[in-house]
Amino acid sequence: MTLSKRHILLASCLALPHAIAELPPDPAAAHAIVSPADVRRPPFTFSAQDEQFLEEIQKGCFRFLWESGDPANGMPRDRSSDPTISVAGVGFLLSALPIAAERGWVTKSQASERALLVLRTLASRPEIRKAGLFQHYLDGPTAGIHKGKSLEHTVSTIDSALLFAGMLTASSYFGGEVATIADKLFADADWKFFQGGPEAKAHERGFISLGWKPDDPSNTTGNGKILPYYWVDSGCEHRLTTLLAVCAPIEEHRIDPAVYYKLRRQLGSHKFTGDAKALPPDLPAETGDVVWFPFSGSLFVNTFSHLWIDYAALGADNPSDFGVTFRPPVDWWENSRRMTTLHRLKAIENPRKLPTLGPDAWGLTASDYPKGYLVAGVYPALITLPGSRADFDFSTFRAKDEWGDGTIAPYGAGCAILFQPDAALRALHYYRDLKRPDGSSLTWRDPAAPLDSGGGYGFVDAFNLRPQASWAAPDALAIDQGPLLLAIENARTGNVWKWFHAHEAVRAGMKRLKLEMPAAAR
Repeated sequence: MTLSKRHILLASCLALPHAIAELPPDPAAAHAIVSPADVRRPPFTFSAQDEQFLEEIQKGCFRFLWESGDPANGMPRDRSSDPTISVAGVGFLLSALPIAAERGWVTKSQASERALLVLRTLASRPEIRKAGLFQHYLDGPTAGIHKGKSLEHTVSTIDSALLFAGMLTASSYFGGEVATIADKLFADADWKFFQGGPEAKAHERGFISLGWKPDDPSNTTGNGKILPYYWVDSGCEHRLTTLLAVCAPIEEHRIDPAVYYKLRRQLGSHKFTGDAKALPPDLPAETGDVVWFPFSGSLFVNTFSHLWIDYAALGADNPSDFGVTFRPPVDWWENSRRMTTLHRLKAIENPRKLPTLGPDAWGLTASDYPKGYLVAGVYPALITLPGSRADFDFSTFRAKDEWGDGTIAPYGAGCAILFQPDAALRALHYYRDLKRPDGSSLTWRDPAAPLDSGGGYGFVDAFNLRPQASWAAPDALAIDQGPLLLAIENARTGNVWKWFHAHEAVRAGMKRLKLEMPAAAR
C-alpha cells in the first residue's frame, strides 16, 4: 500500500518527538457520533399490552425456525417454499433456542436436543466447509452439498459469521456438548485464509473477502478462488464478520484488530425536504452525521450486528487508539438510531408517491416483492473529510435511492425497536391492522393456528398496498424471521447480548479491540 503524505509525516514525528504537536488534527474527530445524554437505550420497558404483542410476534418467528426444517437435521429452511438451508438461518435458530427455552415455548431439554442435532450434523459434513467456514446453502434433507447451481457452493464469510454468532450464543447458554462442538467449529475457522492479499486492489488488501468458490463444484474442498469482493466498509455485516475474525481463539486464524477500525467510515447526513407539518412529534428534521454503507441503503445493514454485539452498552469507540485516521469515533447504536431516522424521513418525503410508504410504514430493506427479490434502500448525502483519500477512506461509487415499488418488510421497522422503540411499535401495530377488502388480515398469520387453516408465522415477509390489489408475500424467510425475533428479545431483556458476550472467545476479542463491556452490562 502506498504511504500517504500524512503517514510519512506521522513517521517523521515519531522520530522527532518535539514535532508531534505540529501534526494537524484528524478531521474525523469533529464528526464523532455520540448520543444525547437523555436518549433511552435498550433494554426498554414496555406496557403489558405491548409485551403481549411482542411475545406473539416472537412466537410466530420462532415457529418458522422450529417447524420448517427437515427433522433429520433440525435446520430451518431458507424460505418456506424450498427445502434449501441457508447457514445464516441456522445461526438465527441457534440464537433463538435459548430465547424459546427461557420463555417456555419449548423446554430447555428440547432446545438443547435441537441444538445438538444441528451441531452434530454440521460437524459431520467436512465437505461443506473450506478453511473452517461454511457454504452459504446446504441441501435441505441431508444438510450436505447443495444440488443447485455452482454459485450455491460458495463459502460465505457473512453467512458463516451469522452461523458462528448463533453457535457462540448457544454455547454460552447450554454448555456441555453443545459448547464442545460449537467451540470446536468456531476455533476451526481460519479467517486469515480469506484476507485479501496481492491479488486484491490496494485499498482492499487485508480485509476479509465475501467468500470462496471451488473451481470444480464436485470437489468443494479442493482448489478454488477467493471472491474478488471484500468487506471494506462499516456496515453491520462487515463489522460482525471482522469482529468474529478478531475473536478467533487460535492465533494463526485470527486477524489484526486494527482491521476492524480500518473499515471505511463513510460519512453523510440528510435533512428533511418535505412539509414539516407531516413530521411526527418524535421525528427530528435531520439525521446529523451518519456512517453509511455505499452499496446498500437497506435498513438491515444497520441492524444485523446489533443482534449479538451490545453496541448500546459500549458508547463511542476510538480508531485513533489503533493509529487509524479519517475514521470518526462512532457509537454504533446511536449511528443506527440515526439511520432509522433517515428511513422514517424518506418514507414521509416519498418522492415517487408510492402508496405503501408513510409515517408508520417505513424501513426499506431486503425482502421478497411482487416480482421476486429486491434489496431496496435509501441513502444520505456524502460528506468527505479534507485530506481523505478516495477508495481508502470513502467509496467513489455514487449511490442512488432504490425505492422499488415501495414494498415494506415488517422486520425492517420491527428490528428498529432496538433504536426507536416507540416508532417501531407504531409501525408494527399499523402493519398488524391492515386488512384486505374482505376484512381478512393482509399481513398477519396467526402463530397459534394450524398452517392448513390460515395460521402461520406471524407477520408475512413483506407487503405492498398497490392501488390495483394489495399484495402479501407468500413465503416466510429465515433471515427475516430470525432477526425480528432476536431484535425484539434484546429490546425486551438484552438476553442475546448477555449470552453472546459471556462467551470466552468474544470477551477475549472485545478486549483486543479495546471494547470491553461496562461491568453493569456483563
